[in-house]
Amino acid sequence: MPLIAIMKRTIATLTGTAFFGVVAAIHGVTATAATSIIFLGALWPFTPAPLVFLGRMWQRSSRYQMLSTWYLGISTVLSVLVLAGVGWIGAERGIHPSLTDDLPVLEDYPQLKADLKNVTFQSSDGTILAGWFIPGESPTTVILLHGFTDIRNKMLPHADFLHDAGYSVLLFDFRSRGESEGDAVTLGFHERGDVQGAVQYLKDRPDADGENVGVLGVSMGAATAIMAAADTPELKAVVSESAFKSVDSAIASSFEHYIDLPAFPFAPIPVFIMEQRLGISTDEVIPTEYVGLISPRPVFIIHGQDDETIVPGD
Repeated sequence: MPLIAIMKRTIATLTGTAFFGVVAAIHGVTATAATSIIFLGALWPFTPAPLVFLGRMWQRSSRYQMLSTWYLGISTVLSVLVLAGVGWIGAERGIHPSLTDDLPVLEDYPQLKADLKNVTFQSSDGTILAGWFIPGESPTTVILLHGFTDIRNKMLPHADFLHDAGYSVLLFDFRSRGESEGDAVTLGFHERGDVQGAVQYLKDRPDADGENVGVLGVSMGAATAIMAAADTPELKAVVSESAFKSVDSAIASSFEHYIDLPAFPFAPIPVFIMEQRLGISTDEVIPTEYVGLISPRPVFIIHGQDDETIVPGD
């Protein structure tokens, strides 16, 4: 056999084996989620794809060639569908997250309930947001921002100790959560406008000091608090509890927790799909790039070392 033909055959063999090795890895990794998503176990039969491809190099029967062609074709198509399906599911759960269980209830906080006022106000883009304003001894107000899978009730314990300390508090549901309008969670991109709308609402209230406002957020709310404070001078102090450093890192860090699959190679796909569906860029949701813009106003950053959803540093 001529040298050139040998080289071409070698390159084709190595390239094909590598390609179908990736295909096999996708099926194998995805099939490991079969304990929680049973039907994914059907992907195991496609993990020998590189071996089947190598078999084509020495098994020349027309029947084997035909069957292996079908097998390798189905393996390739399935790997694409798996990546697209996982990406779509991940994006859907990111845009429309399920509500967390065991949320605090207002009835357990009678002092807050007695003083509470139901309020609505507009986000910076006109989205109507629903919340509670609870006046305190001081008109100085702290805005409380809930996390990704929560609603305003999650912040009731924070409201309780702040109200006891004399502060007024404003709790509200981010867009597309609780009783607020909106059709998608945007992981802080548009939620910054929700915070700015809350500040404007407080500036319009005679019993609140809209020029001297604090903000305390948890998880997505913490990331949003940092980004909103960067260009909202009325926010005089920020408390960030368990914020992520960027959307990309947060999805990578929490992917296994929510989807039961490893971040690589799956996590970047839902990020891309979310960007296309929402018309946003996650490059603009990087709280670490906004922290320095808050100076000289104080920022208090809190994060638990045992956080398994958003790992410290992610």
